[in-house]
Amino acid sequence: MEKNQVTFESIEVEELRSVLEGIFDAQNEAAGIEKIEDEMIAIAAVYQGKIAGGLIAKQTYESIYINLLAVDEGYREQRIGSQLMQKIEEIARQREMIHLTLTTKSYQALEFYQKNGYEIFGSLEDMPMRGVTKYYLHKRLKA
Repeated sequence: MEKNQVTFESIEVEELRSVLEGIFDAQNEAAGIEKIEDEMIAIAAVYQGKIAGGLIAKQTYESIYINLLAVDEGYREQRIGSQLMQKIEEIARQREMIHLTLTTKSYQALEFYQKNGYEIFGSLEDMPMRGVTKYYLHKRLKA
């Protein structure tokens, strides 16, 4: 294939995702890594029939990434966030996960996650915009 013959085109996300996932699957197979589907985990904190907060995470192999955690302002200071973190950790331990990971921004809840035992393993300044730092955190559950 000559370099000059390549073109770049917009394409439907799902169509491209299918092709790219096939490439990744082939790489994993060549490395001897069994293909497994990621599993989404959703935990709602419900008070008197209303969702007061919740957590959405994704399990991939032996780790869980906490994608979203939020507590409605009217329910803050009641340890709902901490209880959600305890619940996902309990699930992770039952499933024998090695790591829990997450990201947070400088204006969000860095101290909260650190109080819950998470350690910063990286940060990126001016992400996703100037003046904001994005932090990458983890909690190792198994040696």
